[in-house]
Amino acid sequence: MKKLFAVVLAAAMVLTLAGTAVAGTNGNGAPSGAHYNLNIIGVPNELNENFDGGNGARIFILRTGTTRVYVGAGDAYEVLDHDGTDGEVGEGGALQNPLDPNYAPGIIFPYDYDTGLWQADIWVRLVGPNDPNNKLDIETSYFDGAYWVPYATINLEKSSKFQMKGRELLADGYENVLWELDPGTKFRICQMRVYLVDREAP
Repeated sequence: MKKLFAVVLAAAMVLTLAGTAVAGTNGNGAPSGAHYNLNIIGVPNELNENFDGGNGARIFILRTGTTRVYVGAGDAYEVLDHDGTDGEVGEGGALQNPLDPNYAPGIIFPYDYDTGLWQADIWVRLVGPNDPNNKLDIETSYFDGAYWVPYATINLEKSSKFQMKGRELLADGYENVLWELDPGTKFRICQMRVYLVDREAP
């Protein structure tokens, strides 16, 4: 199937006026312009068994262990799974891939199928306590049609400034991406800003 549902990370996104990022930045380093907000929130292991992750601009993950976020291509931005406390955002199970019948991404980003370019820029920062264990490591991979291929590594520590990480988080030319989140024990919140953009091939 050419257009797959996309799933990923641990916290949902909320619309703040969909649109295109414009030149200039705010004091926090992020561009001015309409965007979606997404908070990935670390929670303790002791959760109510009926926890469903809620909705809105949040994805919840545990502060220990790895959480897999399955990201897929689509026509618009959408968060489909807000609860990553089971170890995955989306339905990948045991590191399944898009060829498996039960696979379902947790987040969808807009993608141009003609050019193979993702139509989104993602800016990130880590907030929370001043503690060396307040950190988040993200290993990204793309699906090449047969295997998940390691692509980039992002190491986040607390910062007041957003950093552009769109090209590390979304691999152009591939419609399915995997984020593996490894938080520190004092991890609380990773804030993401998603700007929808009109990227064209050079």
